[in-house]
Amino acid sequence: MINNLFSSDLVKSFFNNLDNKNLKYAVLRNYELLPDDNNSKDVDIVIMPNELQRVIEILKETAKNTGYQLIWTNELDYLGGFVFVKIEDSNIYSVKIDLFNGFKWRGCSYINHNVILESAIKYNGFKVPIKAHEAFIMIVYYILYAKTIKSKYLELIHTNAIQNIKAFKHITEITFPTVLAKQILEFVEKDKIIELVSLRKEIRSSVINYNIKNEPIVRNFYKHIKTEYWTRNTFGALIAFSGPDGAGKSTLVDAVMELFCSFDINGDIIPHHLLTKNIPSLHKLPGAPKKYAKQDYTKPYQAKTAGLLSSTVRTAYYYFAFLLDRIIYIKKELKDNKIVVFDRYYTDLIADPVRIRIGLNKSLVQSIFSTLPTPDFTFVILADKEKILSRKDELKEDKLVELLIAYESLPAIVPNCKVLYNNGSIDEGKLMICKNVFDKLEERYL
Repeated sequence: MINNLFSSDLVKSFFNNLDNKNLKYAVLRNYELLPDDNNSKDVDIVIMPNELQRVIEILKETAKNTGYQLIWTNELDYLGGFVFVKIEDSNIYSVKIDLFNGFKWRGCSYINHNVILESAIKYNGFKVPIKAHEAFIMIVYYILYAKTIKSKYLELIHTNAIQNIKAFKHITEITFPTVLAKQILEFVEKDKIIELVSLRKEIRSSVINYNIKNEPIVRNFYKHIKTEYWTRNTFGALIAFSGPDGAGKSTLVDAVMELFCSFDINGDIIPHHLLTKNIPSLHKLPGAPKKYAKQDYTKPYQAKTAGLLSSTVRTAYYYFAFLLDRIIYIKKELKDNKIVVFDRYYTDLIADPVRIRIGLNKSLVQSIFSTLPTPDFTFVILADKEKILSRKDELKEDKLVELLIAYESLPAIVPNCKVLYNNGSIDEGKLMICKNVFDKLEERYL
């Protein structure tokens, strides 16, 4: 299985559809290999603000007609972001497309989109800004959003501006006041691109002043605030993977994480394990007995189950640890519109409390942990008994049978929970998990 092949068929069809409908657009940055390949995480396209919804509909229809699934969206006040995937011939094709609603920063227009789009030129069958405009867009965009300009772009910006100085001077002078425009031009002509960041305060003030005089700034700023402080509460997705040791769960999770990482839509580079790194496991707390720190937690069934008092403390600690983790740290990742992935979560403790040496009545433990906020999706990864025993020789057969029954029962306890069997080859397992994850995310975002 080859993961993350570029979706050239979708991109080509989308550009063709935009051209056939005479819609104005321009691809921003890192487009040199398009439409056959891409050397960036995403394809950035600026469009006319009043045509955003129409272009989104065209994009979704094009994706549907070319066999793609929509698995992630990022609809902000200044852009609509979309990730599409397709499984074909046992390979995964994918692309992330960002549609910029003109040029906006915190609800304020910072470049006249008409000037950019009216002068866009054809490149490899699609439209891009002229070089002078490309340099100018990169300068203003990175200064406003990133507060710096990436070093890899410094030479490109200087070259594109100097070799097209007349057009660069024109866009600068019609965008900013005379004094500020002159300062920008001086830095560019002296090849001091990085020092343009020192003008951020002046650039920001100019943008705000222009919008106060010429744009419905109150409405636009309200729309921005609404997105940032209300709409973001619905962003992101939490996916938990559970299952007994030896079922091949972690190998399958890695395939999903590889794709998510390529588009920077995951909460972390590696999946979380039980808790995020912000909340320590009980044995890592200051003052925890040394014998707990020395325990081999990769072999959870070698240690004895804790007594009544210790089990009660463990249950209480982990319950509040999971709760605090969810309402503070995981919530923050979700508001950033990340897909947060756990390779083991509290769902494992519902099925197998002995894993962390809890010796309380299993039904009691289940009733306690089942009151926690649930993941958006939970996938339970199982395999045949013989396959697991061949991988994990420390597991006793009777214990494994008990675990398989417990994990198979999770969908009756945890909402949006699905059991998957990983009995085939590694590639078959990866395709299976990717397909099921894609299907669930598509349900969420369609």
